[in-house]
Amino acid sequence: MRRLFSAGLITTIVTATGPAQAGGVPLDKEEIREVVQTHLQEVRQCYDEGLARKPTLAGKLTVDFEIVPSGEVSSSQIQQGSTIADAKVESCVAAAVQTWKFPASSDGWVQVSYPFEFVPG
Repeated sequence: MRRLFSAGLITTIVTATGPAQAGGVPLDKEEIREVVQTHLQEVRQCYDEGLARKPTLAGKLTVDFEIVPSGEVSSSQIQQGSTIADAKVESCVAAAVQTWKFPASSDGWVQVSYPFEFVPG
């Protein structure tokens, strides 16, 4: 029997050191959210692997990552305070985010904190 889960996005906090640009316009929260949504299956796969080890696994984690002008993610890590309590899920999510590609910007870099909530269904 396959278990379903809900990955709820709580909030998105985006800060930029300069005028981050994507195609001549600022790289905004919605553009970041769209890219995350296209990769949500990767996050789900990390959680599914955790559920296979522990069927009641649930909790929240926030990924901090930096988008450089090329649109590549230069760093990705899980914030302290994660309540998912599964290091493999945490490292899997951080590794997945590290591979994501965002719109290229003409100037600056963007720091993002993106939270996920996992609930077995």
